[in-house]
Amino acid sequence: MERVLNQEEIDAMVRAARGRADGGKADQRSIKPCSFRQSGQLTGQQMRSINGLHETFARSLTQSLGAYLRVLFEVKLVSVEQLAYGEFLERVPEVTYMVTFVVPQMSAAAALQIDHSVVFPLIDVLLGGNGHCEALTREVSEIEEQIMQGVGSIICRELAYAWAPLGVDIDLEGRQQAAQMQRFLAPTEKTLCLSFEVKLAEAQGTLNLIFPVSISNTLLRKLSADWSYGKPRAVNHAGPRLLEKMMDCTFPITLGIPTIHLPIQTILTLAPQDICDLGLSVRNPASLIVAGRRTFDAAPVRQGRMRAAQVGERLPIPKEERRQ
Repeated sequence: MERVLNQEEIDAMVRAARGRADGGKADQRSIKPCSFRQSGQLTGQQMRSINGLHETFARSLTQSLGAYLRVLFEVKLVSVEQLAYGEFLERVPEVTYMVTFVVPQMSAAAALQIDHSVVFPLIDVLLGGNGHCEALTREVSEIEEQIMQGVGSIICRELAYAWAPLGVDIDLEGRQQAAQMQRFLAPTEKTLCLSFEVKLAEAQGTLNLIFPVSISNTLLRKLSADWSYGKPRAVNHAGPRLLEKMMDCTFPITLGIPTIHLPIQTILTLAPQDICDLGLSVRNPASLIVAGRRTFDAAPVRQGRMRAAQVGERLPIPKEERRQ
């Protein structure tokens, strides 16, 4: 015999079908729109790994370019973002300096962008200036492009050193014109953008590294597989040990007057016991030459039965040697 449901039982079944509780309160559920552009975002662990890897790169680049330029130079990582290539192009000036480099192991190319507010002071320093120049909005010339290739090579070299545990190489290709950079990647392709703040003398600007998804995904996979990038690094004690070892190194030191020029006829007529006029005043100091470089003014003296040098003022490094 079939059972006939009363009205209360029917109402209870309707409420259950609608997902309502016995008390009549609606199930509180929040519905959010799905954005496929936000899919595949970096996790906290991946962000820490990328930050640690490229903060090391920034410190190494600061030391290398600072020594190369012989001026105050600083690079600091300020942001890591995933964004479409078209969004990146909207952020950079229309006239800027961009070069591409290749990662052979990944069969892909990436890009490096530097603001002109830093490029022209760099060129000025490399040409013997002090890096204080007006902001220029024109394209770099062919000669300036060749000068900047040395800077680009150092940046790629330091990035390759930072990525050495990942087993990849980086080869600099060259500067790209604005029209070429528009076609470098599809505007909608997702990229990994690393932004660095650059300070040179009184100039300041941005250096960006742009990696396509083919490189960024491979990089993230390798970083995830290498647990050492996800853990705090131990303090590096190599610096003090290296300094301690260098204290035992020996350098050739000579006390001499390297600026004397004599005619060959005078040298040919010299004989033992002759006195040769060097054309210099006895008050002129000699030089203490360390590893072939004139380092200090010095005077020849005697300490007991040993020859010695009384060290005077430190000599400046010539411009020619500074450029080298």
